[in-house]
Amino acid sequence: MVEQYKCLVADNCSAEGLKTFDKYSNISFDVKTKHTKDELIAMMPEYDAMIVRSATKADADVIAAGTKLKVIARAGAGYNNIDVEAANKKGVAVLITPTGNTNAVIELSLGLMLAWARHIPQADSSMKAGQWNKKQLKGSELKGKTLGVLGIGRIGGGVAKVCQAFGMETIAYDKFVTKEYAADLGVTLYEDLNEFLGKVDYLSLHVPVTDSTRGMIGKEQFEIMKETAVIVNCARGAVINEAELYNALVDKKIAGACIDVYSKEPANKEDFPFVTLDNVVVCPHLGASSAEAQVNVAALAADQIGQLLNDGKYIDCVNKKALGK
Repeated sequence: MVEQYKCLVADNCSAEGLKTFDKYSNISFDVKTKHTKDELIAMMPEYDAMIVRSATKADADVIAAGTKLKVIARAGAGYNNIDVEAANKKGVAVLITPTGNTNAVIELSLGLMLAWARHIPQADSSMKAGQWNKKQLKGSELKGKTLGVLGIGRIGGGVAKVCQAFGMETIAYDKFVTKEYAADLGVTLYEDLNEFLGKVDYLSLHVPVTDSTRGMIGKEQFEIMKETAVIVNCARGAVINEAELYNALVDKKIAGACIDVYSKEPANKEDFPFVTLDNVVVCPHLGASSAEAQVNVAALAADQIGQLLNDGKYIDCVNKKALGK
C-alpha cells in the first residue's frame, strides 16, 4: 500500500499553484492560515509536511510539535522565519523555491531604476495634484550608464542581461563566481570591492544576509561611490547599513536610492526615515509580489514536497548536508 501524507499550507498561497499536489494521489493538503502560535502547535502532529510563506514562524516549538513532520517548504527564497537548526535536530528538511520569483525581482529592479531616472513617482503625484512640472522633472537615461551588480547569481545575472538591452555597461563583484562565468553573461567581474564601487552609476544588490554581507554597504562604501550613484536594493535590507544610507542621501554622498526591502518589516518612516526623502523610491517589499510569481512558488513548493516524500529527492534543500542526504 502506498503511504499517505498530509501537508499543512500555513500561509496564503496561490490556489492554482497548489493544484500541483494533484500529481501526487497520496498527498492531501489543508489550507489553514491566520493562526496563533498555540493553534499552529496544536495542528502540527497531524501533518507530514508544511508550506509557509513569511507570516508563519516555524520556530523550535512548532517544529518540535510536528511529530510526523518530515519537510517544511518555503514558498519563496528567504527562510529567516524557519528555525533551520531546530529542523536539523529533528531531521526535517527545509526547502525553498528561489527560482519561482526570479523574473518578478528582475523586473522590479529595472522598474525602480527607471522610476528613479525619469522621476515617475513625482510626475504621477504632481499631475494628480493638478501640476505640470515638465521642466522640473527632467530625468536621465539608463543607456550609457554603468550597472554594478553585487552578487551575480540567478537574479543578479538576469538584471545584468536586461540592463544590457538598455545599453548599460555591466560590471559585477562576487567572490563565488569565475571571470569566465561573468564573461558568458557579458559582465566584467571585479576582484576588489572598492574599485568596483567607484565605477558604478547604479548599484544593484543581489546577495543574501550572512555574517559577511550584513551591513556590507555602509559609510566607507558610500564615501567611495560616485556622488551621482544610485543604489538599488531588492535583496535584503540588512545588507545595507540603513542609518548610514540615510546620512549618505541627506549629505549627497550618493544621488539616490531605490529600496524594496528593509531590515525590519513591515517598515515605517520612524524606523527608516530615508523613505521620506525626495531622492528615494521605495516599495513595501514587492519583489516577489506578482501574480505569476505567487503561482510559481506555490507550485514549486508542492512539487518539491511531493518529490521528497515519494522519491527522496531533496530539491533546493538548504539543510541537505546537515541531514546527511
